Amino acid sequence: MNNYRKTGFCILCSLVFYFTFTGCTEKKDPAPISIQWEGDKAVAIIVPEQFLSSVSKDSVKELLHIRLANADQPVIGDYSFKDNDVIFKPIIAFTRGLKYHLYVRNKFVDEIEIQAANTTAPRVVAVYPVLDTLPENLLKFYILFSKPMQEGDELKHIHLIKDGRDTLPFVFLDLGLWNNERTMLTLWLDPGRIKRELQPNKLLGPPLIKGSYYQLLIEKDWQDAEGILLKENRVKFFFTSSRDGVSPDEKKWAINTPKAGTQEQLVIKFNEPLDHVLAERTISITDAGGNEVKGKLKVNDNGDILYFSPDSEWKSGDHVLQIESRLEDLAGNNLDRLFDVDLSKKQEAPRNIHKRQFEIR
Repeated sequence: MNNYRKTGFCILCSLVFYFTFTGCTEKKDPAPISIQWEGDKAVAIIVPEQFLSSVSKDSVKELLHIRLANADQPVIGDYSFKDNDVIFKPIIAFTRGLKYHLYVRNKFVDEIEIQAANTTAPRVVAVYPVLDTLPENLLKFYILFSKPMQEGDELKHIHLIKDGRDTLPFVFLDLGLWNNERTMLTLWLDPGRIKRELQPNKLLGPPLIKGSYYQLLIEKDWQDAEGILLKENRVKFFFTSSRDGVSPDEKKWAINTPKAGTQEQLVIKFNEPLDHVLAERTISITDAGGNEVKGKLKVNDNGDILYFSPDSEWKSGDHVLQIESRLEDLAGNNLDRLFDVDLSKKQEAPRNIHKRQFEIR
């Protein structure tokens, strides 16, 4: 009789272990939060239903939030559903290399890390003008990047600081003027504040003041086209001098001519720094027959010297330097007129092309 009892007890223990083990092995781990990718961009987060047991579909927008780690404000985006899972798609793709937190009913639930891209972070290559002393009526900056950048909200990432302490508001035009490759941004100081007869100038004053010290700060929270942040902050320091109230004059330029039969550089020394980008776009050279001389034109970083390297040997004879009148100095004064011009005064009719003759021997 005891043997039967022992046998029954063993069978009972075996059944308890079997069902317990079976129940444990069949229990599934909760599905993780997943990231939806489109190419190299993280465009959505998929939140499985087990994270939302206490949240109805109608209240998801109010009770479920995605926040950047250590930030208070939720990321703005749209909610949709797939079966019982929630798909959250931000207005701007998630930033690679950053962490985001999921909150349900204002309680932290989980952390989502967007994998960093295996590519080089963008950087600011140059800021023109490069000079550390600039006229107080400076018109614009050019910011060059190593990679295509995201457009929109440019001024969120750019600040102008005066004398090391005051961040100046409303000094730039919110235009977002990019080249086709989105690697160069043209940043205009507000012309309405530069022109002394206009109301913005009278109400707010000029953007820059003579004798002051400035920092142009480009912050590293700026993303490139792939969602990768700038490698580091970039700061341009400069001091302001007097207003520039004189138009460029091509007749005062010094032209160092090469020898005929060579491919030596033609060197043109402006008598002042000019708009670096416009100088490379508005100047060309023709020979005695009026044919354009093909070659590579490069302006130095200071914007005061132009180098022209011909594709073939120079021919002897007269040549013409042709300059479009829209070429400007750093204050926006072009070859035909001043930027801050008094419109009440009679102006000369503008010329589209200015010409300067030189001889190759």
